[in-house]
Amino acid sequence: MTTLHCYEELRLVELQQVTGFTIMSNNYSNFGAIRQLGYLVEDIDSAVDVWMQQLQAGPWTVIKNVPLLCTYMEQESSPTVDIALAYRGDMQIELIQQTNDAPSPYRKYFQQKQFGLHHTAYLSHNMDATVEQAKALGHQVVCDINMPDGARYVYTQIEALGNDVFVEFLDATPNMLKMFEYGIPAAAKWRPGLTPEKDVTVIDLSQRI
Repeated sequence: MTTLHCYEELRLVELQQVTGFTIMSNNYSNFGAIRQLGYLVEDIDSAVDVWMQQLQAGPWTVIKNVPLLCTYMEQESSPTVDIALAYRGDMQIELIQQTNDAPSPYRKYFQQKQFGLHHTAYLSHNMDATVEQAKALGHQVVCDINMPDGARYVYTQIEALGNDVFVEFLDATPNMLKMFEYGIPAAAKWRPGLTPEKDVTVIDLSQRI
């Protein structure tokens, strides 16, 4: 087991102690367990309502006007997105709505009104090493995102899987890990309108500038 996977095992133990969930590590995987499923949606608010009412998933944190400073297909770009995050078991569910026309891994799907599952994602405690490992395995880096808080997210594709299949690597920053540590137990006890947590918490980053 690599040092990276050893560190992730320790974090998984901590998460299990906090949440009470048995969190599978998938040691046989090059990148550990899948931690997130990402979906493109036409309207973030409507999609959150459907996930809550029809799929009983919640509570949700909606973050609006998120600026993504990225290199997409080797060109600088600045897409803006609204995202929503919730959990089912130990899996993070991400909904994404792009709100401008900047080139991105999402834009063509919005232009074509093609919504649904967009990517699977893994946590990484060493993004440089993980990206190099992925490239050695045949992944092609499509988009490299650097956030204002220092976090980094990288989308890759594998030619044999086609142009519409994305893999994302998520920087396992303290803030990212805290989201899992809070979100997993909150989702386990959440019932729409019946638990102390808000069903939906909205954060608008444009109001913080």
